[in-house]
Order: sequence, then C-alpha cells, then structure tokens
Amino acid sequence: FNLPSGDFSSRAIGIVVGILLVVWLATGIYIVEPAERGVVTRFGSYVDTTGPGPHWHVPWPIESVVKVNVDEISTFSHSASMLTQDENIVDVELTVQSRIQDASDYLFQVADPDQTLRDATVTVVRVTVGGSKLDFVMTEGRGAVAVTIRERIQALMDQYRTGLLVTSVNMQPAKPPEEVKAAFDDAIKAREDKERLENQAEAYSNEVLPQARGEAARIVADARAYRDQVIARSEGETARFTA
Repeated sequence: FNLPSGDFSSRAIGIVVGILLVVWLATGIYIVEPAERGVVTRFGSYVDTTGPGPHWHVPWPIESVVKVNVDEISTFSHSASMLTQDENIVDVELTVQSRIQDASDYLFQVADPDQTLRDATVTVVRVTVGGSKLDFVMTEGRGAVAVTIRERIQALMDQYRTGLLVTSVNMQPAKPPEEVKAAFDDAIKAREDKERLENQAEAYSNEVLPQARGEAARIVADARAYRDQVIARSEGETARFTA
C-alpha cells in the first residue's frame, strides 16, 4: 500500500512543523533559582516578575526572561576630603553595601542604577558631613553619621526607583588631612590633657571635700560640747552663789 507522494510530503511537513512547534514551545521553560527573580518582557516591555521555581513564557522572539540575583551583595568604597559645619577639613572613607530589592525597577527604571547609587552617595556624604561639626564626626557621632547617610541614600534610591536596597554603610574613623595632621594631633592632645586635669581636680575635690566636711562637723561638735560644759559649770556656780 503506497500513499501518494503529495500526501506523504504534506504529512511529513506537518510532522516536522509539529516537532519544531513543540521544540519552540519547550524553549519557553525556565527555572528560577532561590536567589534569583525572573523578569519577563514581551517585545521588550515589562510583563511580570517570577519567583523561584520552574516557569514557562512564550518563547523568543515574543517573550524573553532576564534572571536577576537579588541576594548578591554589591560593595563599593568612597573617600573624599570635605568641610565640616565648623569649617574644618576632614578626610572621610566609607563602604556602601547594597543588593537588588526590585528586579523590574532595577532593569527598567534607571539607565544605570549602580552609578546612580554612587552619585547619590557622593551627594549625601557631603551634605551630611557638611552639616556636622568636626568633633562629632571624628568621635562619638561617627555611628550616627553613618546611619543618617544610609537613610538618606535609601530615600534617594526609592525616589529614583532604582530597585536597590542599601543594606549597610560602614564609616571608617574620620581623620584630618595629612597636611594638618600634626596640628590636629596637638589639639587632640591638649583636649585630652584638659580632660585629664579636670578629672584629677574632680577626684581631688571628691577626696578633700568629705574630709573638710568631717573636720568641720568635728569642730562644730567640739564647740557645742564646750558650750554645754561652760553653761553647765556657770549654772552650777550660780546655784551655789544663790544658796
């Protein structure tokens, strides 16, 4: 039994087309890892963001998927010399860590989110340090300054919809420029000497005052005892004279 050549060719073409269609549809299967998010686009426009697990999309050239790692931490450092509120120059160095929070915003809202983060860091650091006094930046205020910088950077990232989350800002101890470091060291030593002398004076005061108070109390007690003795003797002599 033989099929006409035309029917055989049509059936063969249909089978080939069917196989190619199945293969084409199978290319739309993709797996998103736990640390990733899949961003689906249709003719270049954003459609959906998919989470971890197996998924399917209409194959290329209609739809495509870009996988974005949202757990990877990115780190960069920034250092600069700037003026503080009290018009002193200080060298500041910090490290900023971030990760992708919203994959679709990261890919489509800003041309270069990472560069935007760096530019925002430069601006925020200058505004924050420029609004603080030197002693505050160099001593007990370093942690507070770092927290303020992180919050202000994150506010800009949210405003620009970069899709980035600033996880931490680690600020190294601020220091004066090398050209004036000797003068700053002398000023710091003078302040430390002043605090040391004040502490010594307070300690001496705490030691001497109780002794002085005790001596004064003893003198007052002796005076009262002498007074009572004199009064008693005088009253006795008066009684004898009267008798």
